[in-house]
Amino acid sequence: MKKKSVNELEGLPHAALWAEFWAEPDSEEALCRLLEALVPFAQRIVARMAIRLPSYVERENLFYSALLGLHDAIHRFDPESGQSFEAFAYRRVRGAILDELRARDPLSRSQRNTLKRVESTIREWAQEHGAFPDEDELAEATGLGARNLRALFDRALPWLSLDAPVGANGDRNLTLGEVLADPHAATPDQETQKEDLRRSLRHAFRQLAPREQKILYLYYYEELRLHEIAALYEVTEARICQIHALAVAKLKSILSETEK
Repeated sequence: MKKKSVNELEGLPHAALWAEFWAEPDSEEALCRLLEALVPFAQRIVARMAIRLPSYVERENLFYSALLGLHDAIHRFDPESGQSFEAFAYRRVRGAILDELRARDPLSRSQRNTLKRVESTIREWAQEHGAFPDEDELAEATGLGARNLRALFDRALPWLSLDAPVGANGDRNLTLGEVLADPHAATPDQETQKEDLRRSLRHAFRQLAPREQKILYLYYYEELRLHEIAALYEVTEARICQIHALAVAKLKSILSETEK
């Protein structure tokens, strides 16, 4: 690893620790000191993602995964790219957390296939009727029945999430949440490449039932916890999980058609 110049270190948080690490990349002591300094950064990502997860997900396991992502980001970061370390590391830390969640996937292969069939049914229904099916209509169309459909969606969180990647922009994956966010926050190349996708998803979002729209807004933009939203609607947290999963499945059904 070549020695970094003064200009590359300028403006980099914890520049002295970075210089020490880059001077001795095989030094465990230098790496540990840099990791320790960056722990609050990883903790903030964990805290932000934990807001969007059911209460049974243990934050301690997420933090361990976040540290693995941070470790990888430190070794891969190149200041010559012109990207800040925080921007570079954020996706790797979050990706490591999502990998941990997926590894704990409670859905069987059969249930995953059923979930894909549900999404396909949503897409076909929307094409035929010009609107999304409500929960009862979807339960009948899939033949699952309301009880089984709700149980499937209850288990699908957090694997049905706006945090899931939905497309690629160069070397940067986009998420449903980013596509639905304010377009003025997007980079120019992202704006150009993903405008059609964004337009389709915004249109799909407006087709959601008012309660589904409100729950997604409270969950992703107001960052209320699931149990807090449940309290507002005077229902159980599990019921909010089911409604959230149904809403995201509807959005994903539109996305899969758009990407063909």
